Amino acid sequence: MKFAHIADVHLGFEQYRLPYRADEFAEAFRRAIEIAVEEKVDFILIAGDLFHSSRPSPETLKQAMEILSLPKEKGIPVFGIEGNHDRTQRRVSAYHLLEKLGLLYLIGLREEKVESEHQTSEKTERGWLVKGVFEKGNKSVEIHGMKYMSAAWLEKNPPKEIFRPEGDSILMLHQGVRELVEEMMGKLPESQRDYYELKLGDLPKGYLYYALGHIHRAFLTSYDIGKLVYPGSLQRWDFGDYEIRYRWDGNTFKPTAGNPKGFYIVEDWEPRFVELNVRPFIDVNIKADEETAKRELKRLSTKIPEEAFVRLDIRWERPYDVSKLTELIKARYVYVRTRFERKLTGRTPSGEVPKPEEYFIPVELKAINLTGEKAIESIEEVVELFLGEGWDEKLPKKTEEPERKEDATAKKEGGPEKEKRPKTQGKEQRETKERKDSEKKVVKRPSKGSNLLDWLGGGR
Repeated sequence: MKFAHIADVHLGFEQYRLPYRADEFAEAFRRAIEIAVEEKVDFILIAGDLFHSSRPSPETLKQAMEILSLPKEKGIPVFGIEGNHDRTQRRVSAYHLLEKLGLLYLIGLREEKVESEHQTSEKTERGWLVKGVFEKGNKSVEIHGMKYMSAAWLEKNPPKEIFRPEGDSILMLHQGVRELVEEMMGKLPESQRDYYELKLGDLPKGYLYYALGHIHRAFLTSYDIGKLVYPGSLQRWDFGDYEIRYRWDGNTFKPTAGNPKGFYIVEDWEPRFVELNVRPFIDVNIKADEETAKRELKRLSTKIPEEAFVRLDIRWERPYDVSKLTELIKARYVYVRTRFERKLTGRTPSGEVPKPEEYFIPVELKAINLTGEKAIESIEEVVELFLGEGWDEKLPKKTEEPERKEDATAKKEGGPEKEKRPKTQGKEQRETKERKDSEKKVVKRPSKGSNLLDWLGGGR
């Protein structure tokens, strides 16, 4: 028995609002299917997120149909489940369309009974449990599974209460499993609960292969008598999913290799990873002044391929013009993220170094986070912040003016203050104030919904 395990294809994803990236996601899927067909697999598993959206565009649907026609022409069945990106609460999804066209067999809990050459159904209290079936000679395998479900639903309906392996069986799920996620990413705080929906103990035992999706890194381990596998996404998802990361240690850039992208071919229950050649993502981290950053990035640029997507993660104590740095990197796409790390000098009365929230007012901290941590999509939120009332907090409170020397002398001698000033002073002050007021430029602040360009261009 030989099969392919693919997950997290994300057809239709125009990453970073670049239409050609959607074509590259489709091309990675096409290549994976072509390799599976060339390897003469018996069947193919797609463990969720075939599409990036539950409502794929006509162009995206066309791509899916063209690519899935390749295994159909060779008589290779494809079994799939819906992921969190492409599942729907409607009765019919894009997966049902592909099933109707004979390109895919949808498995999981369904409202209706389904029986076909490669499907069978079992009545349960939760609805019809549709299973995949494949027979080869005197061997047969069942494929169980269901679409992505929330942590709340799974808490009431753990998979071990839904699925029971019979003979040689595969369980296909699109979920995060806490212990596996923590092994890949480190221990997660409770605030990051959305990274997983299940714990390892929630999974039923007895399956020979656990075909998982949802986590975009390739990962392989054992569970009970079987293999538990995440193939990861076919394309790189973001700069955290880098091919290589360079970190500046004060003297040189230290490289760290990332994770390969691809899928698994499983033969006689032994998984073999098949790597795909995809667009490289390079993550560059540096904390340095402008002169050092310019010199070292110029040296590093010789190691960065032109087709790469590059993120420059720059931390500084004193801001400088980063546009000059991007010119040094001859790559297809360069994104700059700046982070402000001012050295906090001085100490509080207790002898401790002040915390950032003690050094900056709340609106300043928010502005730093918005402009330093997020992409350009946040521009409207930044504009709203700068036009809001929060900046009034940074204005110094009015304090009483120090007494003039002559005023203090007058008080000391007991004379009235006004007798020490020229009689014309009040009139001159009024005339000066009126002149300054007339010279002030009147600036009309835009309404809350105004466009940034209207504001910068004076509403033209």
